[in-house]
Amino acid sequence: MVQSLREEVHVPLGDILSREKDLQKPLYRHTILVKGTDFQTCKARVLDFFQQYQLVRYSHITVLENESLPASDPGFGDRLHQAILENRKILHELIEELQREGIRTLNNLEDTPQGYKTKMLHVITHLVDGFFGIDTYFYNIEEDSHGVTDEFRGKMVAAPFHYWLMRLEAKI
Repeated sequence: MVQSLREEVHVPLGDILSREKDLQKPLYRHTILVKGTDFQTCKARVLDFFQQYQLVRYSHITVLENESLPASDPGFGDRLHQAILENRKILHELIEELQREGIRTLNNLEDTPQGYKTKMLHVITHLVDGFFGIDTYFYNIEEDSHGVTDEFRGKMVAAPFHYWLMRLEAKI
């Protein structure tokens, strides 16, 4: 029996990078770009990603079939663009929050004590360098990135039935 093909997967808690206490959200929504020939294949790859991923652990993940779509769908490009913009919006909000906390230049970092401000910086860094976190809205599993390179876009245009945007909901 292949567990990753089940409708839902339960993963033990143990998230080392989460901000669930800061965010206080009961449900996290993510859009994941993944390669696969059909919904079930892509779903299995997404669930396997979360089972193997060490930095974020959810207790419950549901892949939403009615909100997932292949690159061949006419709405795919717009959905992908909006998902990437959502990540940028999150990044911008985190940077503004850090600035409100008094961090405006790299020189401010030298004397910053560990705590909320450095945690915010840590989350910002992960959004910039491509690590998936609970703050991530869009994630490209194929490129381990919060974006999509031009080369990868070309691959999706050449084979639109082999790429999907998978929507999911997850609980801590």
